[in-house]
This record gives sequence, structure tokens and C-alpha cells, in this order.
Amino acid sequence: MEDKIIKYRSLIVITAIVITLLSLLLIPRLQVNSNVDDYVPDTIKNKVHLKELDSIFGGSEMILLMLHSEDVVKTETLNRLESLAAELSELEGLDRIISPFSAQEITIEDGMMSMEPFFEEIPDNKADYEALKTKISANSMTNRFFSDDFSLVSLVLIKNTKTPDKIIDDIKGIVTNHPGAEEVLLGGLPFIRYSIEGNIIKDLVVLLPIAMFLMVFMLYFSFKEWKGVFMPFLIVLMSIILSFGLMAFLGWKISLFSILMPIMIIAIANDYGIHLIAHYQELARGEEKLSMKQICKQIYIDLKKPIFITGITTIGGILGLLSHTMMPAAELGVLTAIGIGFALLLSLWLLPAMLSFFKPKRGSDRQETKKAPVLERSLEKMGNWVTTNPKKILTISVFTAVIGVIGIFFLDVDTNVESYFSAKSEAGRSTRLINEKFGGSQFISVLFSGDVLSPEVMNRMAHYESEIIKDPAVGLVSSPVALVKELSKGFYEPEEEGYNQIPDTSEEIYQFIEIFSMGGNEDDISQFLDYNYENARILISLKDGSNSANKRVLAKLNDLTGDDPDLRYAAGAGLTEIELADMVVKGQLKSLIFALAVVFIILSFVFRSPKAGLLSTLPITIAIVVLFGLMGIFGISLDIATALLSSIMIGVGVDYTIHFLWRFKTERSKGFDHRKAVQITLSTSGRGIIINALSVIVGFMPLILSNFTPLKYFGALIVISITTCLISSLFLVPAIVILTKPRFLE
Repeated sequence: MEDKIIKYRSLIVITAIVITLLSLLLIPRLQVNSNVDDYVPDTIKNKVHLKELDSIFGGSEMILLMLHSEDVVKTETLNRLESLAAELSELEGLDRIISPFSAQEITIEDGMMSMEPFFEEIPDNKADYEALKTKISANSMTNRFFSDDFSLVSLVLIKNTKTPDKIIDDIKGIVTNHPGAEEVLLGGLPFIRYSIEGNIIKDLVVLLPIAMFLMVFMLYFSFKEWKGVFMPFLIVLMSIILSFGLMAFLGWKISLFSILMPIMIIAIANDYGIHLIAHYQELARGEEKLSMKQICKQIYIDLKKPIFITGITTIGGILGLLSHTMMPAAELGVLTAIGIGFALLLSLWLLPAMLSFFKPKRGSDRQETKKAPVLERSLEKMGNWVTTNPKKILTISVFTAVIGVIGIFFLDVDTNVESYFSAKSEAGRSTRLINEKFGGSQFISVLFSGDVLSPEVMNRMAHYESEIIKDPAVGLVSSPVALVKELSKGFYEPEEEGYNQIPDTSEEIYQFIEIFSMGGNEDDISQFLDYNYENARILISLKDGSNSANKRVLAKLNDLTGDDPDLRYAAGAGLTEIELADMVVKGQLKSLIFALAVVFIILSFVFRSPKAGLLSTLPITIAIVVLFGLMGIFGISLDIATALLSSIMIGVGVDYTIHFLWRFKTERSKGFDHRKAVQITLSTSGRGIIINALSVIVGFMPLILSNFTPLKYFGALIVISITTCLISSLFLVPAIVILTKPRFLE
């Protein structure tokens, strides 16, 4: 095989280039999917319910446009808001605008209901401002647009679900045309999706070059030779292009998970080239002057087996992501595995073929010569300590694992989309203000069907409202009840019975709503009642969108409405996140078991002993326990990104154990006893293992700069996990080998 690589080197290079170019041509077809709801199957119960709610009450979504200043009840602010409302109402793609200027003031005149515009005119002096504030606070039709401290005023923009989220750009353009002193903030689920899409693109544009630069820097620092930089760099770049091209070919879209794919390929795929270049330099600087073709043959012969084994175990670990129910996670596993597999083949075939065209660099690197003894002495001291203290190492490892197990019991799962953004980002600030000032941006709909205008149903809904509002996570509760009570003020005087109350008959309730509807207020009614008055809903806004808050509110609703014959179900975006959280946990367990099983089988086959599989998976298992234990202790939630950690840890972390066991077995075959073989292995292969781990850590570090909080945590946690795998491989595995003396290494 090594002769064919040199013989057909030109063909190998051309083939690799053609595959890469074909993949590159497909990349422009890629699209971004920022809708987190699409990450879960359409068959889950809550998504089915949400679709039915859209069919009943109209498929629309809310975008909140807010003006923020110290006091928004003043002439210039209200004039600006009115101008924005007027121009936005003409924007194609928005179904309607709900604003304080469209609100009605309902009163009774001469025994008849009177509906007048709330804002007949905008005041222009301080006394009128204060009077208006009092009036706003007393009117439930307008106070929902103003925060209690009057630092925020809002417009509610209703967007059809079929309208692309890019309409946010048009909204921002209109805001620019109406400048003012107030800060303008946007909120709502469409804006969150819009922000996710923008941040995905920003992360790919920013993080990918940073990761590539760090890889180039590390390669040059390690080899001091541009051949050692260019070839691994080219292989990684070609692998990334192939993976993105394949994504476009399969019609898969770029998701939040896709940011990880090129970073993972950069962090992992260059390791194979590193080993080959390092061995090339070793042979080129040796006493025997080999030609470049001879060197290329030799590096292939010496390294093809260990590199292939580590590559296959890495691919097997990453394919553990296939067991996730979230499709983008499974897609990430497939595309990353293919990218790493392509890099593995390019490293074994293309790199030697390309390298054979160059001349070898002779001589030695003085700077490296000065540094090498320091590292060697450190590794030698470490080897001496490990061989004399194996029981102490085992005791420390068990103690650490026990702490990790305890920490796991405190591990929380949270898939709240609001937590994806930092507090300083535009989406983070607007979400925080909505939660604090307007009762929250996430909603739960409680659907009732039947004779929903009956006083019995209305009174039950009123009871549910009064109880559920007591939960600290609930911001506002809206329903037909509040509308009917407000309309009663147009039929009764304040001193009369029936004022601000639910009527005693269905006919009277129907009359209230019909008169209000004839006044051109169908949009206000359609939020809570369908056209035939057969369905009604309570809308509960949450100022805490975490999974724990959603679960608590849902449990209270179930307790309150358990025996209600007219109740259909409760549904909401937050409840989708609860189901997503369950999927994250199940996917985490499945991928963990799958990846460990794959590694166990491969290494049991390679070393021809099940004990080898157990020994190889032990340090990874401890690293996983320590990682999730630390997450629990420090309050870091398991989310859609951190749920991918275990498969990646297993795929990458097992390499260090393989390198150790492979070299240890070689030293034992030379007749050295176990302690001496461990010392020699750590002082020789230990250097390569450490460099390998550092290259992975450096590759993942750019994720700390991500615009998404889950990816920031992922970047930090992967550094901890790889470090733990490294320590386990260099300390725990040697200690176990010395104490148990496994026969498969004899």
C-alpha cells in the first residue's frame, strides 16, 4: 500500500482536490434554521396542540416593539410611538398592530355603552401627563402597553407564522426613519429566532477563523516548518468543506449545533497529521539519511495502525450522537464523523503523497533541543511518582468519582431558549425587560371547548386566573373573563350590581361581546375566542421561562383544572422546552451508552481482550462522572449543547489511553517489568499524548467567545473534560496496569 501511495501520488492529490471543489460548489445552497422547535419531532404532543391552537385562533406570532426611557408618558415619546404604529401598520407581512392608540375607553352614557378612543389627544404638559398616568393605570385595555413605572411603552406587532423572520430587518428600517431619544428594543419569539440566526452566522464567521489561526500557530510552534503547518491545515480545511457540502447535498440546514461541527473537526482532525509530521521530522533528522519517498513510506508503515484505530474510536464515539432524538444533534454526529473520517483518509494517504513532492528538512532545531529535556525530565519525574504511588492514585480517583456522583444529583436540565443569550446582548436585554416589566415573553394557552360563554365556564376560568397568578413565575393572565368584566362597565353604573362582574346568563355575555365586535374590535376578541364562540383560552405569560418554572405552573394547572369537563389541554412554547429537556436527558443517556459500547467493542477486538475494553473506558467514565458532577455542584444546567459533551469526550478522550496502552505493550515485549514499562511509556509517548490533548483544547477554546451562552459553557466544559481524560490516562491507567498486571498487555 505504501508503494502505491507514492506511485499514484498525483492521482491521490487530484482526487482529493476534485472532491473538495465539488463540495465547495454545494455550500451556497445552505440555509439556516434558527427555530429551536424544529429541533424536536412534529409528533410530540405539545407541538400538535400548538398547531391546533393556530388553526382555532389564527396562526400568528407576537413581536413586541418597546420604547425605553426614564418616563415614556410625554409628548415626544408618544408622538414617536404613534408615528411608528402608523407606518408599521402598512408593512406587508404584519397582520395587525395592537397599540395603546387603538384601545377603547368603555363607559355608559344614558344607559348605553359608549366606546371612545382612549387617546383622543396626546397631552403636552406635566399636569396632563400625571392625569394620563392615572387614567392608564385604571384601564385594563391600555395598562398592558405601559410598564408599572412608565419606563417602557410598547406596540404589539402580530406577524403571520408564514411570514419570514427577516421582517425584523424591515421593522428596524422603519425605526431608523423615526429617530428619537428613547432606546428601541424588540422582543418576542420571532425576534429570538431572528437573533439566533444572526448569531449562528456571526459565530461561524468569527470563531472559525480564530480556531484556524490558533491551529496554524500551534502547528508552527510545534514543528517550526511550513510543511508541518500547511498540510494538516489543508486536510482540516478540505474536511470542513466536505462536511458543509454534504450538509447542502442532503438538504440539511445549519442549526445551532452546526457551529460545533467545524470547531470539532479543527480540534480533532489535525491530530493525525501532527503524528505523521512529527514522525517525518524524527526520521529526517535521524542519523540515517533517507530520501523523502523513503520517509513517506516509513511514516505510513509505522503509524497507519495506531492512527487508524484512534480515528475509528473517535468516529465511533461521535456517532453516539445518532441516538439523540433531536435531529440536528444526530446530523451533527453524521457530518462530523464523515469529516473526521475524510481527514483520517487524507492524513494517511494524501499527506504522505503530498509530502513526497518536497525535500526533507535536515538538521535539528536548537530551540526544540533546549526545551525537550525539560519536558522529558518532568515526564520522568511523573513516571517515578506514578510507579511508586499506584494505590494512592487509585484512592484519589475513587474519592474524586464519589464527589462527582454526589454532584450529579444536583444537576439541573434547562432548555429555555431565553438563556441562550448573554444579559448584555440585544435579545438578552429585551427579554429581561419583557419579563420584568410586561409579565414575560413566553405563554401557556389553556384551551376550553363547549359552551364557553356560559357563566359557569367563565367563573371557573376566573377562579383559575386568581389562583395561577399567585405563582411567582406567572406575570400576567389574560382571558375572555377580563374582557367581559371590562365590557360590563358599559352596561352598568359603578354602584350597580353587575359592574365589573361576569353576567348571570350566557345571552348577556354574548350581547356584550357582539356589541364590542361591531365596534371594530374583532382582533381583541379573536385572541381569546374563536369565531363561533365554541373555543376559549386563558393566556398565561411567564416572567420565568425556565424548565422548572414551566413544570411547576403546568402541575398547578393540572391540579386546578383536573375535573373540568370543558378543559381540552394546556400548550405553549415553554412546554415544548419541557419535552425537549426530557429528550436531552434520554439522548444523553443513549449516546453515552452507545459511545461507550462502541469504544469497548473496538478496543476489545484490537487488543483481543474484553479487559482492554473495560480498562480503556474506565478513565473516560470517571471523566464523565467528574464533569457532570462539577456541573451539578456549580449550578451549570444540562442543555441542548452540553448534552453533546459525553459523546465527544468519549470519542476524543479514549485516544490518550490507546496511545499509552499501545506503547506500554511494546515496552513489555522488550522484557521490561510493569513499573519500568510505565516509566518508559510516560517519558516517551507521554509527550505526544500531552501535545495531542493540548491541540484539542486549543481547538475548542474559541467557543468561549461564542454569542450563545450554551456554547460558551460547552467550550469551557470540554476543556475540563479533555483535561480530566488526560490526567486519567497518564495517572489512573498506569496505576491500574501496575496493580492488576493485565494479561492482554503481556
